[in-house]
Amino acid sequence: MKRREFIRSLALATGSAALASPLSKLYAAPEDYTGRFLLVLQAEGGWDVTSLCDPKTNVPGELEINHWARSNDVQSAGNIPYAPFANNQALFEKYHQDMLVINGVDAQTNSHTTGVLHNWSGRNAVGYPTITAMHAAHYSPDLPLAYINFGGFADGARMIRYNRLDDVYALYDLLEPNRIPWDNRPVRMQSDMERIAAAQRASMQRRVNSGTITPRQQDNINAYLAAKSTANNLSSFLNVLPPSPEDFQQDIEIHPDIGSTDVLRQIQLAILAFESGMASAADTILFGHDTHTNHDAQHIALFSALERTIDYIWTYANERGVADRLTLVIGSDFSRTPHYNADNGKDHWPIGSYIVMEQGAAWGNRVAGLTDGGHNAYKINPSTLQRDDNNGTIIYPKHVHKALRRYLGIENSAVDANFLFNNTEDFDFFNPSKSTI
Repeated sequence: MKRREFIRSLALATGSAALASPLSKLYAAPEDYTGRFLLVLQAEGGWDVTSLCDPKTNVPGELEINHWARSNDVQSAGNIPYAPFANNQALFEKYHQDMLVINGVDAQTNSHTTGVLHNWSGRNAVGYPTITAMHAAHYSPDLPLAYINFGGFADGARMIRYNRLDDVYALYDLLEPNRIPWDNRPVRMQSDMERIAAAQRASMQRRVNSGTITPRQQDNINAYLAAKSTANNLSSFLNVLPPSPEDFQQDIEIHPDIGSTDVLRQIQLAILAFESGMASAADTILFGHDTHTNHDAQHIALFSALERTIDYIWTYANERGVADRLTLVIGSDFSRTPHYNADNGKDHWPIGSYIVMEQGAAWGNRVAGLTDGGHNAYKINPSTLQRDDNNGTIIYPKHVHKALRRYLGIENSAVDANFLFNNTEDFDFFNPSKSTI
């Protein structure tokens, strides 16, 4: 019997036996997920959107905003302006039809901690979940890997746990506990593995029946039993993984001052989890955007990696057959100052941007939000998306999150009820007939 056939048969046996336990009946393996997927890409550190999707040229008499603007003008792909910097041309020319750019979003802070919290939960105080956690809790709370996080901000607000898949070697060991990594032979006989699984279940059941465990311990045991009872479903994930950990995407070397990133491997794992029906939402992260020195060289490398990452997301999602069900949200802690410091770097600036993408989106090829030549946010009318200095409002992360919840079908659901944005304007970001530009 081949190794994977053995593991699949073992998973089915242990999963079926687990369902006989009174507690694990509550955690019967769900059907494979057939809804939409949500992928978030966090550009950690504070990206410079004036050299990306909110391009700024230099203003005479003011501090220089961008060195590239000495000899280049703002370019556009469709209706979306972009900076002629790094590999931006390739990114925007290929994907502008699938993009909604939201500029002029005020994070109200120069602090990384608050900026990350605000941009990825919609609130600048702790307690609200990520949009990915809400999506998973609403659409797929019973999936074994419903919400995956590869680093960066993650908060399930006690609605749902997130899963970390940082180590592919550990993942294979978890999914194939009886394998010899350098051979195809199982370590133990199937009957031995079944006895081990039965002993584990019995031990957990004795703990539950002891009457001496705390509620938190009870929750942890329930989660353990849930994982055991869905072992048969996890075999679906194993079936789509490459033959070995060495077959995953390798790290991208970004820049000597930044190092490398495993973001392509994160994307590969997330999309394979989506394909297998084991997950519906994932946070991925591209580190290194906090460029207080040597800004241009580092951001050229970072934005080149960003272009490669976004292109890989859509190329691989198409290869795996999930692109038509995928929504991608890209953002950062905040942006960079509209001038250089003494070390030829840029410091923290609260006004930033989001990019939302879907394949063939009716609302694509559009920009919402507006900033002036010094990268200060204008007030925007929530209904028309036009500049409105008298009756408009500055766009804050809560406006973006509220619109995303509505668009994704989360608003007014049970997971939304305890995390409302009260007295918050409704921005019509996803109306294809409205645009700032």
